[in-house]
Amino acid sequence: MSACLGAVVGAPVTGILIVFEMTHEFSLVPVLMIGALESQTISRKMNRQIFYDALLTQDGHQLEHIRPPHDLHSWQQLPVSAIASFRPVMLRSLDSAEIQALLKAHPYQRFPVEQNDRLAGILARKEADLAQAENRAPKLEPATTCRREQTIRDLQHLLIESASQFVVVLDRPEGKVIGLVTLHDLLRAEVEKSKGDNE
Repeated sequence: MSACLGAVVGAPVTGILIVFEMTHEFSLVPVLMIGALESQTISRKMNRQIFYDALLTQDGHQLEHIRPPHDLHSWQQLPVSAIASFRPVMLRSLDSAEIQALLKAHPYQRFPVEQNDRLAGILARKEADLAQAENRAPKLEPATTCRREQTIRDLQHLLIESASQFVVVLDRPEGKVIGLVTLHDLLRAEVEKSKGDNE
């Protein structure tokens, strides 16, 4: 049980502790540790993702695993492209059928809208539903943008100011949309950094 749980959810220590708490048998701990070690080795060779990451992928979320540098100053000087997602889910037109198809296919709350190869704004899911119900064109929110070569330090300030909690990455000022950076992307990258610092 311990080996199975540890392999599926990627938490071998948790599996050991749960079984130990259930049995209160100290003599089981060495065997549980060996089982956890073997199950982790097999699991990492067979599965690309742990159970929870697989569920997020199944629901349409794109997961990016970031390994930032240990030094905070050098981390903040990295370009935005180091943590950006370059597969943004976006609208190319405000056609009603296209909006409905996008909302059905993806669970996100906001989508960048690009028209004539230029960023037009951000469409919120709530506004899209309201516009459909009222049979009118949806209103777009202003977008917060940056360029891929700007630093993560710049990005942090932009994310604080962004009402949509993400920043659209452009190839040049007033240029094409090439990616997105969400608050979640930044926080996940910073958690990875703190883990690396503690190792």
